[in-house]
Amino acid sequence: MTRSMALRIAAVLSVLVAIIGITMFDLPNLVLGAEGSQDPFAIVVGSFASDVLALVAAYGAWRAQKWGAVLLIAVNTFWLVQAIGSLLLDTTAGETVFASVMLVHHLTVLTLCLWRERVASAV
Repeated sequence: MTRSMALRIAAVLSVLVAIIGITMFDLPNLVLGAEGSQDPFAIVVGSFASDVLALVAAYGAWRAQKWGAVLLIAVNTFWLVQAIGSLLLDTTAGETVFASVMLVHHLTVLTLCLWRERVASAV
């Protein structure tokens, strides 16, 4: 697999997670506002910001730009920390399964962003 293909796959995976996050969590809670949201509003705003940042990073990664790959690594590292926290703190089986899937997703995207093509040995 080429580096540009790995970056495109990482971009698509990140866009999917960002769109799911925006539509399923961010927008409904932003519409409710600080008073009506179940979660702390700072977390809602932070989640929305990280999702938008992921979309920007995915654009750069899709175009094989170094800044896009670096930003995608930063966003997915942040998401990885959240997934690990969810694995440690969530109590229901559904939340644990979701956190596990997200953990695998983020590790996959990080691996794809760091992908290097094999170089033939000069020996």
